[in-house]
Formats: sequence, structure tokens, C-alpha cells
Amino acid sequence: MLKTLFGKGSREGRAKDALPGSARTRMDLAQVRTLIDFFPIGKKLRYYPEFQREIVFDTLVVAYGVNGHFIYSADSIERDDDGVPRVFHCPERGMRIPATAIHLFQLLVPDTSELETKLDYHRWGIIGRGRQFNAGNCISLISNSGVKGVSTVDTEVAKQVNLPDGPYATTNLVLLTPDLSTLSITDQRRKVRTKINAPVKLALPDNPLARLCRIVDISEGELRLRVREHGTSMPELARGDIVFIETELGEAERHYFMKASVIRRSGETCVVHLEGQLKDGKLRPLAPLDLLELKAGLLNYGK
Repeated sequence: MLKTLFGKGSREGRAKDALPGSARTRMDLAQVRTLIDFFPIGKKLRYYPEFQREIVFDTLVVAYGVNGHFIYSADSIERDDDGVPRVFHCPERGMRIPATAIHLFQLLVPDTSELETKLDYHRWGIIGRGRQFNAGNCISLISNSGVKGVSTVDTEVAKQVNLPDGPYATTNLVLLTPDLSTLSITDQRRKVRTKINAPVKLALPDNPLARLCRIVDISEGELRLRVREHGTSMPELARGDIVFIETELGEAERHYFMKASVIRRSGETCVVHLEGQLKDGKLRPLAPLDLLELKAGLLNYGK
């Protein structure tokens, strides 16, 4: 039924995005250059967890993760005459990674969970002890960019790591995956994200068996979903895949069945862009008023 109503499964024509190695989606090198320019290795940064802007901690980038390998020094990045990265050298592994082959770029930062003990009781209660670096959580990094203002980027916690070797061996670290679409060199966030906690069902075109999730934040026409049951994972999804979202906010007239496309997916979370909702048996675009109504309903769920 879902295929009939909304078209064929979205994996057709996108298989190359899920392939390993050089066939994977490559990074935008201009965005990678901007990221490493304003979030360089060794520079002191600030961050706030889970969009809680009133909770700000200090941190720094100790390494870049390039296709799963770590680069510990800016000197290991070879650039062209325009400053665009050309090659990433990983001396400890004897590797040379061409920038055109990058499909995964991450940031390695210290595990600063102990800073939570310096919070007052109210702010400590907001994030919960030891929870800011759970896989799938958002960590928003802030860098003073000098005359250009403040640069910011939202990242997602990939995992906590304790490396067996290298300059930071046995140190508790956190691996972050930046969302380059949020990279902004300004003192204003490009998108305002609102934290939500509302139940939702997620289904795929070729597998209507719903996965129970929660909506954890909304920004304009985008939702971030997290699996509801700890220890379970999101279905295997690639960027651009079509999914269907169903949520009921307590009243018959506040029942939503929406079509969305995947922006990114991690183990326990998925960010989607809303493309339309089912009304009167037809798929209709979400007007600005529809999005405001949805946001208001989500913010007031259970109240």
C-alpha cells in the first residue's frame, strides 16, 4: 500500500551511496576546508550538549578522523595553492588518503563528562549525569573566528573511544560526526532547533512494520528521531531514502501521517526532512502553518 501511494522504494538509484570505499558519497571539500580552518586541531573551543545553550563547556579538537583513521597534526594535511585539502597523511599507519577519497570526516575531542560536576543543581538535572555523550546525542561546537564572528557546527556523538596506542592512548575520548550543513560562520544559528520528546512510528516503503521511535528535536521542516528502546538500532538507511512517520498527539484531529526523506542516519538516530502529509487520502505539501501546528502539537504533547 505504501509503495502504491508514495511510489517505489527509495533505494533504487541510490545503491552507490551505500557502497564501501571510493563508491561512497564523497565529502564537499570546500566544507571540509572551512571546518578545519575554524575548528583546527589543538584550538580551545566551547560546546553545548543537546541544544541546551545555557550549558556551555570548554573542549578542543585533538584529532581528525578521516575514513576511520586519525590525523593528530595540522602538518599532516597537505593543501593546494588555494588552501583546499589535497592529501591527509597518517604517519602512524603509513597511510596517504587523497582528499577526493574522503567519505567520512570526524572530530576527536576529550571526554569532558567530569565538567558536569561544576554545574548548579538545575543545569545538572537538565542533561542528567553522564548522558551528554551518549551515542546519537548532539554536541554543538562553538569557535571564536576572530573578525568573522563566531563559527558553529552541530555534531552527533558517534561513540566514546579509548585508543590502545598513539599520542592519546588510554585517554577517554569522544568521536563526533559533524553535520556540515549546519556549519555557519556567524553569531546566529542557521537553524533554530527545538528539543522535543514525543512518540512516533517509523516505517519504510518496502517494510511497513513500524519501528517505535521518539522525536527528539525539530527545526523548520526537519526532525531528529531516536529509537525508543535502548539497545535497538535504526533500520539501515541511506541519504535520500524515503520513510513514513506516524504520530498521534492525543486528539483525533492531531494525527499525522507524513512522508520524509533521510538526511543522515547513525546507529540509534535519524534526521529526516518532511516532504508532505496525508490529508483526505492525498499526499499534500506541508505549508508553513502546518509546520507551526505540528511544532506546537509536539511541544505540548502530554500536557
